Amino acid sequence: MNEPRDIERAAIEHDRDLAWALFEAQPKHPRIPQLTQSVLARVPEFTGMIILLARHRKACGEKDEARQLLQELIGQRDRQYLNALRDLRDLEYSEGRYVECLRLAQLVLQEDPESDWEDFIDLGAAMVFPIDPETGWALIDDAVEMCARTDPDNYATALGLRAAHFLAFGVPPDRFLVAAEQAIEADPTQSVIATALAYAYLYSYRLEDASEILSRVLREDPTDEFAQAAMSVAKAMLAPLESGAGTMDDLRSAGAGEIAWRILRDKSFGTSVDEALLALEAVMPDDLAQSLRPPLSREEARESRGEDKVIAWHDGQVPGTGELWGQGWPFRLMTAAEIGEMDEAIEQHPQDWPQWKNESEYYQQIFTDDAGAYLIEGPGGRLYRRGTREADQEIAASLSDWLWDRVAAFGGHDPRPGRAGRMR
Repeated sequence: MNEPRDIERAAIEHDRDLAWALFEAQPKHPRIPQLTQSVLARVPEFTGMIILLARHRKACGEKDEARQLLQELIGQRDRQYLNALRDLRDLEYSEGRYVECLRLAQLVLQEDPESDWEDFIDLGAAMVFPIDPETGWALIDDAVEMCARTDPDNYATALGLRAAHFLAFGVPPDRFLVAAEQAIEADPTQSVIATALAYAYLYSYRLEDASEILSRVLREDPTDEFAQAAMSVAKAMLAPLESGAGTMDDLRSAGAGEIAWRILRDKSFGTSVDEALLALEAVMPDDLAQSLRPPLSREEARESRGEDKVIAWHDGQVPGTGELWGQGWPFRLMTAAEIGEMDEAIEQHPQDWPQWKNESEYYQQIFTDDAGAYLIEGPGGRLYRRGTREADQEIAASLSDWLWDRVAAFGGHDPRPGRAGRMR
């Protein structure tokens, strides 16, 4: 007597299961909306299909549609309420809407007294940008400890999540190193975390440890470009030690570890000098753009004594236009010719350039105020102001950081982690 109903129920469950299976295999599969809507038309209370449809929309890049589906489902407050809250929380985080993500993360904990360690990790992650990084990082640490106590089978997963979050947050290298070491000890197969750990070792001048872990990653996958790049940095740092041309103290004095860690940051967030210059080109004021000279070719820039990336962008700036950078300073970009002439003058008449007398010191002139002061790239890639009498003054953590500050000041997007432009 119930056979037709049973057949219909089986068909509905088949479509439901097929939709989920398709999503697991191909999240953008075009049949997913058809199947979910078909199931909902026959059994409206199967609101888990709305969750699935929202995830499909998100995978297809239709974030607004996914958000609307989840918000409407949350409004129903049915049995999928908590799942919808969690999915919307994750969607807002992926979109950089951290304030809203934090509100939803807190709501999950309020609504679910049995929230597990993953919910606390998500709350910590949501706190990092809009509230306070240290508070968020500490909460993530607490969540990992909670996992160790309450869900030991997933402890390795929790350690990996923490390391991945810390990498995405741009935490200081010393803090990342500890988290990454624990994650790799628990699960050595995490190649991205292992490679990032190698950069942290380079920052700490543990060069052999970095080389060892990168060799292991590359044995597993010789085509891993991320690890290949890190190995190139490690070899460059090891080379003078192995040849006797330099010492560990030389590397420390040059800030080689800081430069290595910045390479990781630039690769992770797209914050290199080249990328900053490209972003700056799109947002700088017209009068600043008009004050900049035409570029040299890439080959000419590399052969010059200037910062080749900058010279290949614009070869200097018209004197007297430095204030157009918007900092109230007279510093303007130097041309490759000016830098070359200055280097020759320093070499020929060092007594006239006492502040430049250290032959072992690395520096690269970039800006001048045309009155005896310069902005230079110095040890560790940091940007300094060098005058004729006073000690060098650090202006920015790096040239790329100074350029990104200008991009942000001119209204452009700043991709560095934790910057105001990322907090919405």
